[in-house]
Amino acid sequence: MSKLPDGVWKLLRHEDDEAAEEGIGRILALSDGVFAFALTLLVIAITVPATTGNAGLPKALLGLWPRYLAYLLSFVVIARFWVIHHQAFRLMARYDMAFIWLNLVLLMFVAFLPFPTAVLGKHAGSPAAAVLYATSVSLVSAASAGYWWYASGKGSLLGPSVGRARIRAMRARSLSAPVFFALTLPVALFAPYAAEALWFLAFPLARLSFNWFMPRNTTARLAQRSSQDRAEALLGR
Repeated sequence: MSKLPDGVWKLLRHEDDEAAEEGIGRILALSDGVFAFALTLLVIAITVPATTGNAGLPKALLGLWPRYLAYLLSFVVIARFWVIHHQAFRLMARYDMAFIWLNLVLLMFVAFLPFPTAVLGKHAGSPAAAVLYATSVSLVSAASAGYWWYASGKGSLLGPSVGRARIRAMRARSLSAPVFFALTLPVALFAPYAAEALWFLAFPLARLSFNWFMPRNTTARLAQRSSQDRAEALLGR
């Protein structure tokens, strides 16, 4: 292949790039659909009992506060995983079958999250419900970390412009969530409400771990590079 004329080699490489972009686009389309479906299913668990009359409606609505809280928590959790997923795919230049299966494992756990959310909202204060929820989010977090570590490591799926500092920062962020939720399992077992309060802190802590490993000058260069890439795209370069 390397002995082919430059024009033919560039054409073949361009076709490979287009095929990779199309394949990544299909993976993203499926992933976005699953994330959107999971977010939509969260609200189904919030229902007013059918026997509730007009007089008892205000009290019934207020009594649903555990389900509101569970909905808010899971919406933030799933939305944050979608953002991380989106950011990771922006850095990818190619994919392989191992990555596809790792991504499907992530989607499997994401699609499962509405169930522990409904259980948590219906059985407020139950250690079993809290442990189920913490375990489920730990599995999603581990799957999210797994596909990123593979893509940035053994799989070598990232573009050549992705720096080592950014890879290290995103690896640190990917590990913070599964470790954090796993550590809250004993709290969920003995103090479910305290565990729920802690879970809201998971992603701010993940952001702090990312900033810890990502130097400020590197972040500034990445922002400048992104602006330059957009400008070049507009100019048709």
